Amino acid sequence: VLSPLSSNLIREGHIEEGQSRPPASRMEALLSASRLKDYVDAHGGKRVLKRILIANNGMAATKAIMSMRQWAFLELGSQSELEFVVMASKDDLEANAEFIRLADAYVEVPPGKNTNNYANVNLIVQTAIKERVDAVWPGWGHASENPALPKALSEAGIVFMGPTAPVMHALGDKIASTILAQSSKVPCIPWNGDGIMAEIQSDGSIPEEPFKKACLQSYEEALECVRRIGYPVVLKASEGGGGKGIRKCTNDEELKVGWEQVTAEVVGSPIFMMQLCTGARHLEVQLVGDEYGQVVALIGRDCSTQRRFQKIFEEGPPTVADKDDFREAEKAAQRLAMSVGYRGAGTVEYLYKPENKGFYFLELNPRLQVEHPVTEGITGVNVPALQLQIGMGIPLERVPDIRRFYGIDPNGDSKIDFLEDKYIYPDRHVIAARITAENPDDAFRPTSGRIERVRFQSSPNCWGYFSIGHSGAIHEFADSQFGHLFASGPTREHARKALQLALKNILIVGEIRNPTEYLVELAETEEFKDNTIDTAWLDKLIAEKAVNVKFNVNDMVFYGACLKSFLHMQAQKEEIIDGMKRGHLPLESTLNLLQSFQVEIAYNSVKYNFQVLCTGPDTFCLTINDCDIEARFRRQPDGSLYVRAGDRVAQISGVEEPMAMRLRVEGRGTLTFPKVRDPSELRSDFNGKLVRYLHADGADIKEGEPFVELEAMKMIMSLRTTVAGTIHHTLAPGAIVGAGDLLATLTLADPSKVQMIKAFSGPFSLSNTGPEMSMSPQGSAADLLAMAGPSITEAISGVLCGYSAPRHLSGGGTSTVGIVQQIFSSIDEADGLSMSDALEECCKLIGTFLENERFFAGLVGGDETQTIKRFQGDPEDLLGKIMAHTNLSMAVGIITSILRSLSDGPVLEGEVAALPPCLLTQLEELSKFPGAGGYGPVKLLAAQLLTQMKKPLALRREEVHSMLIDTPRKDLPKVANAYDAERRMYFGLDLISSFFSDSDNSVRTKAAEVFILRTYRGYTISDMEIVDSKEVIDGTPGAVLHLQWSFSPPGVVGSHRKGYAIVVPSMEDLESLGKSWKMPATELTDVHILVAKVPGDKSAMKHGEVVKALASKTADLMSKIAGLLDEKKAQYVDVLLAHAGRSPSHLHFLKTHGWKEVETYRNMRATLPKLIELPRIEAKYNMTPLQHGRVFALDLGVSKADKKTEVIFARGSSHLVLTTD
Repeated sequence: VLSPLSSNLIREGHIEEGQSRPPASRMEALLSASRLKDYVDAHGGKRVLKRILIANNGMAATKAIMSMRQWAFLELGSQSELEFVVMASKDDLEANAEFIRLADAYVEVPPGKNTNNYANVNLIVQTAIKERVDAVWPGWGHASENPALPKALSEAGIVFMGPTAPVMHALGDKIASTILAQSSKVPCIPWNGDGIMAEIQSDGSIPEEPFKKACLQSYEEALECVRRIGYPVVLKASEGGGGKGIRKCTNDEELKVGWEQVTAEVVGSPIFMMQLCTGARHLEVQLVGDEYGQVVALIGRDCSTQRRFQKIFEEGPPTVADKDDFREAEKAAQRLAMSVGYRGAGTVEYLYKPENKGFYFLELNPRLQVEHPVTEGITGVNVPALQLQIGMGIPLERVPDIRRFYGIDPNGDSKIDFLEDKYIYPDRHVIAARITAENPDDAFRPTSGRIERVRFQSSPNCWGYFSIGHSGAIHEFADSQFGHLFASGPTREHARKALQLALKNILIVGEIRNPTEYLVELAETEEFKDNTIDTAWLDKLIAEKAVNVKFNVNDMVFYGACLKSFLHMQAQKEEIIDGMKRGHLPLESTLNLLQSFQVEIAYNSVKYNFQVLCTGPDTFCLTINDCDIEARFRRQPDGSLYVRAGDRVAQISGVEEPMAMRLRVEGRGTLTFPKVRDPSELRSDFNGKLVRYLHADGADIKEGEPFVELEAMKMIMSLRTTVAGTIHHTLAPGAIVGAGDLLATLTLADPSKVQMIKAFSGPFSLSNTGPEMSMSPQGSAADLLAMAGPSITEAISGVLCGYSAPRHLSGGGTSTVGIVQQIFSSIDEADGLSMSDALEECCKLIGTFLENERFFAGLVGGDETQTIKRFQGDPEDLLGKIMAHTNLSMAVGIITSILRSLSDGPVLEGEVAALPPCLLTQLEELSKFPGAGGYGPVKLLAAQLLTQMKKPLALRREEVHSMLIDTPRKDLPKVANAYDAERRMYFGLDLISSFFSDSDNSVRTKAAEVFILRTYRGYTISDMEIVDSKEVIDGTPGAVLHLQWSFSPPGVVGSHRKGYAIVVPSMEDLESLGKSWKMPATELTDVHILVAKVPGDKSAMKHGEVVKALASKTADLMSKIAGLLDEKKAQYVDVLLAHAGRSPSHLHFLKTHGWKEVETYRNMRATLPKLIELPRIEAKYNMTPLQHGRVFALDLGVSKADKKTEVIFARGSSHLVLTTD
């Protein structure tokens, strides 16, 4: 709270809170006092002001301390020459206000409204006396224009750094100053006090009678006055300012409401009315007077860019008026101030009519104004430091900054005639922008809340001041302005562009809204660039919503969905972790919300519904109307997110608010997505206090009519209804409300007139979308192959960790098993992608599975309920493992697919030496997993693969070859039905099919018979007949072998079906079957065509293309022999394609499908579809494959009867003895 040195001393017990920071030594204190006194004496001053109370907060206090410290360092060589004591309310302390940090000491004052603290004259005076200060700096707002403050301080012997009480009362009061101005023949706008004159009294005040005569005492008086001067008018409180206590009125109804609001905003202030001067500019002259009767005019400012009389942009010097004309306005202001002995900083405001070059007196503000840094930028005069020196009694003409302004020796003592001598006209233009906590999307309503950080990079022509630092806040009693940016340039246009760059580069993160993006667009309007605006210009733009931040709606909606998805995930995880800390495991339904959920974004009466799949710890797939966009997130230390979609990266941040979600996209702007609300509920849009309802409870109210007044940020604001109805109050006046709180309910007059929110329809795409940005939901393996291998691995790793599979991995009938096999698709030696690269990826995936499941595998056998108790890590780590374990069945499918791919690929091909060393260790661990708990398939395959790895393919082929030679034909059924793990591998169908092309006819024949025997192990086989007679062979050119057999389901008597198989050497021979094929004379049920040797490729991508081409040729054959098959009463044809060095392909053709291939059965074992009754199920259900393998099928079925009943069918076939070991 204090400066670092003061904080340390308090902790060590050397000083008490409220005391100043002591100098390092008595000598330093003496030197400091000496330097300051020497300066005062050298420049004709009367008193030393060292210890100063800042009777203000926010921007005013921050700027004052910074400016006076800067002066002390530059002029005296040390910032410690001055000591600053600040008043600090509890609200400002909790808001981490910057001015408290800058001060040497603070005094805590009561919280709440400023009448409790910064505007409390008695409190300020007592604090000044207690803290033994030399002077009080009032700033602007609060008590800065209250004559009681300088009067009380003068009586206490403390310098007030501003005008004397009588002068402040006369000129500071807008009514009195206007009377004095028209008495001095200064042109004034028609107002309720027209013609009232007053002589200036010796104490600088005016008589009470003319003053009261110029005040409006009631609404009725105001109504009578407006009949004379005419609408439009401005109703003003003389003690108001900064946009408070002022209302524009264009009719009697607005006048009545305006009267009530003005009197409520500035309680007890005199009220007056003036005609609204249309088409005018707001120009002002900066004055500073000393105690010797001199007044200097520090040029002036143009403050015509106003919203509800609140300045937005300020600039100087005023270029809209001629220099000579403006100089005359300066002189008039100087004479007015000199006539009353004005001391300190003040501002005379004029309305200027460009068409007739006329100036009209508006008011004199007897205080420093917010925009004074514009004057500093064009004159080089440090205004708060000038106030300090005036307070020390230094004459204006002896102040170095003033002398520099006039181009004379800064250390000289020559006289200056401030009315006649010419100053050096500035060669720079300065434009300022106020940074406020206001919402430009909602008529600039003030907002309050935390500010996490403000980032602004200054440059030689851009600078700024901020009253809020890191982790600060704007509380409900604070002024909405917390920053001020300034830009300069040799011309107005240069300054304008520099200001736009400064506004674009500022970053404000927190709960509040701010208008920086709006101001960038405002400065880009043609009227502002051409300098043709007037004081009503901005209000008109706001009413017409003519200025909007430009952005692509779909882009912002997408980033809003990304932010909402991220916030959803964070909230879900926090809730689950909180429950686990209390001993509760998450429900499966809760975990499902970490995998898949919906987010809704509403904008401009359109609702965008996104289905979101969380595909990894930092990846999402967002789908809307069958359009997919994949996004990767990276959370930054500052809480923002980098979102990557395709080749674009955006930095986003935002927050969920009670009534909306606010999104900021760096470099594009801020957008608010309102939550879909019930129109019968009238809720508050901001924090504040309910002042009053504008309609009685139960009264009828029109659409767009104000229904309540709230006080926020020291202003009274009305809220309007969006529909007509009967109002019902829910709160009492004086109630404190927050954003989103229910203020009233409406019984709708006509519910049919309520505007409906429409769902977004049509395709959804981002601007400059590349092909990779939006993928079809019918993505196939071919789509997948466009991704790099590591991306595939990441997606599969996400599934292993409990996340969803991306739609382009799981959609369009592409099974996860098939996708896993695509890891090997990137193998292309020409491109430097080797088998070892793919194997490394497999090891990573198996390692992920082990890391996730090792803990749960250890619980199998009785400790499954002790998950939380047995886990030794953090709850966050346990949540990750629980998520992964929830996906166990899919993870097992992935790992078994990897193990099969290894078995069918590098291990089958004898490339054991190429396997990574870690793989053997991983397989050994997997083989020791329990058979129960869902780990059985992984355990079994790992054990088999270990055996395969220990026996090279060449040796296995040699052993099988020997067995086929040595085994008599009568013993082949025993060999074929062997079920032990080792023999199952020796006589696996894939390996057996590789002998169909053996040069030994006996080996070919036995291999074919074993193949059929193993394929039909689920049936009772009889009458196996091998036909190799010359007559039959010659009848089917290209055939080398024919087999016939009878089969029936086990236990079924008298139901013999006929099977038939033909072995052909190549695809050319297969194609020749369409010309001449002599089938057996009997009727057939199943037909097998075994092609002994067909092309293949090591690259999965190229191999897939090969299989596709072979399938097309086979389909052509089937269309030619369909009649022959029908003649034989055949029902089913299996075509086996034996690829060299790869597992064989199986193509299935059914009569029920018109002898077309059933692609969903592709690569299933020949009899599997019938064994697991898929055709029977498909008769009743429309089936969507989820995952298919050689011996199992997982499908989603939708009933053909009611079109909605869904059933998941998981079926498989095994000839092994099932155990739980």
